[in-house]
Amino acid sequence: MLNYKIYKNNNKKNLKTYNKFYARAVYLGIAQLDDMAEKIQANCSVKKSDVLAVLTELAEVMTVELQESKVVKIAGLGSFKLTLKCVGADSVKEFSPAKNIKKVNIRFSPEAHVDMGSKTRTKALVTGTQVKEYAEYNKIKTAPAAGDPNGGVVKP
Repeated sequence: MLNYKIYKNNNKKNLKTYNKFYARAVYLGIAQLDDMAEKIQANCSVKKSDVLAVLTELAEVMTVELQESKVVKIAGLGSFKLTLKCVGADSVKEFSPAKNIKKVNIRFSPEAHVDMGSKTRTKALVTGTQVKEYAEYNKIKTAPAAGDPNGGVVKP
């Protein structure tokens, strides 16, 4: 069950959404690799140490593959690829990677399946998600001026 809290948008920069109420996901912690390896061990015949070894190596191999300009596709999960944030140059001759490429980002696209009958698209990882209001916070009347200091993570 995905928890959410309600906040009021007080950002006047976008007047269409000003003073409207929205849901924001509440994260109740972080799923660490070690914890997930333990759960995987409980669901199959592989030991936790083997799962950790494979997942650790997966992260290293993914890094190499992404940096070699490849899209990394994991069946049942989705695809990862590196993207660039750039500022424009007035001409090809004036373009300099050091000057114009400002940041390298990673983009994840969950695997999607299309039902040809209904023409509906379902995405891995989010299909079937149910949401509920997080009960253990004080509903806020306005969003904090400096944003959420915890980045949306609720500290239990």
